This record gives sequence, structure tokens and C-alpha cells, in this order.
Amino acid sequence: MSPPKKVDVNPDEQIVLREWRELIVENYENDIARLEGLEESVQGFHVEHALMDQKDTLRRFFHEKPTRALELGSRIMREQFDNHHIPTRPVLRVVGLSENYLNRVDDLRMRDRNDLVSLDVKINEVSHAYGWLKLAVYECMDCESRVEVPQRRARERESPVLCRPCLNQAMEGFKNTDIPRSFIRPQSDFLMVVEECKYEDVQDISMSQITYNSEHHLINCSTRNQILGTITDDLVDQLRPSTYMRINGIVRVQPVPDRTFSKDTRRLLSIDILSVEELHIEE
Repeated sequence: MSPPKKVDVNPDEQIVLREWRELIVENYENDIARLEGLEESVQGFHVEHALMDQKDTLRRFFHEKPTRALELGSRIMREQFDNHHIPTRPVLRVVGLSENYLNRVDDLRMRDRNDLVSLDVKINEVSHAYGWLKLAVYECMDCESRVEVPQRRARERESPVLCRPCLNQAMEGFKNTDIPRSFIRPQSDFLMVVEECKYEDVQDISMSQITYNSEHHLINCSTRNQILGTITDDLVDQLRPSTYMRINGIVRVQPVPDRTFSKDTRRLLSIDILSVEELHIEE
């Protein structure tokens, strides 16, 4: 396994990193140790939200920036896996979110984009597993410098326009000339290094809003209030149609699947699913 990539962090994030380390070492060190010898390529690791709530900065940061909070937590979890000589890549799965995050599908709006939510749903359909290009690696054909470009799922692939080392070299050459910098338009040629690109396993799922009583007897399964979700990594092939789940995830916005032109502005809400918890519902 390659060493963890260094992450530039601000003072607030440094506190989050420290609190993640305290949380994991204090509560999950024995669980991690028991994974020694694991040969899986990826391993989902459940972390209780109640433990995160005990850390003041982490609690606020996870609420405001869940994606970044999980990136920082994954760095610490990777560090702990390496300390126990576990080559598997860990994926943080936060479970047991407080009732404050519980929402209904019909209440979600575009303004909720990037918010952390929990939804009680019935799984309707699960797509075939597929993969997507998550991180593209390019090499400048002139100076052989490497550039990493994060990609967005269901969007056009992005590639670099300029090579920074080549641009700096060109600027050095123009220092002693009278040519205005605004006229400098260096061209760069990049080649994608396919074997170093990073991919992610994905499944799309269709879900319906459910209502049930305090005894977990199903009252209603909506045919109208439905939403799409995306599961990744270790969750792929773990969900089955006609099951009841509480999904915890982040509200996203994605293009309409059957859009007929590239600049179509229509968008749908979807959920990037962070974790799932089975609901024992009686029909």
C-alpha cells in the first residue's frame, strides 16, 4: 500500500485531526488490531456518531463539512491501519446519527445540497455495479511533470490546461524581454497515465420514503416520494431490493439521466450514501 498522501490543513482542521486520532485510539484500537492479516482490498469501518458528538470541534466540523471531515478521519484511520501492518484501505462509515438529521424525501430541496441527512426508505432497485474515474493522473509530454485532476461522477472528464513547471520556465525566459505577460500563451500537451488513475466501484439505487409506527409496523411506502442514491466500495452488492434501511448520506445534485444536450440545466437530488443501517419493519 502506498503511503498516505499529505493533506494541507488549516488550524481548525488540525484540531479535527487530533480529535479523530483521540476518538479512534480510545475506542477502536482493539477493533483495528483484530483486523491484522486481513486480505481484503477495502474495509468499511463503523464509527458511532455519538462518540463524535463528544468532540466539540469534530462535531461541528462534521455537521458543516461532512465530506472534508471524513477525508481527515480517513487519513487518521489509514495511519492506524499502517501501524498495525494492515494493507487494506479503510472506509469510514459513520452510523447512529442523531434524530436531528432524520429527514423525509418529500422535504428535501435544492437548498439542502451538501447537507448531512438520514432517511428511512425501502430499497426499490439496485443497478449493476460499475466503476468511474475518480482521480485522473496526467503527465506533461514536455517536462514529464505529473498532475492529478479530481473528477466528478456523471460529468465530462476534466484535464489540465497548463503545465505549471513549463509555465514558470517560460516566464523566466521572458523576464528580460519587453513582451507583456498578457501576451504569453504557452501550450501544454498532456498524456493521461491510465495505470496510475484511481477508480471507484459504484452502484445506483432507487429508494422510496416509508412511514412506520413506534412498533415498527409499516404504515405507508410512497410511490411518489422517491430518490436516487449512490453506494461505493464495500457497500457495493450489499443492498437488496425490497428491504428497509436507514441510509445516512450527503445530499447531492446531479443531471437528469436522460438529458438530451450537454448544457441541460435540469438537475435532480440524490444521496451519496455514507452508511446504511437495517430497519426491522413488519408489513
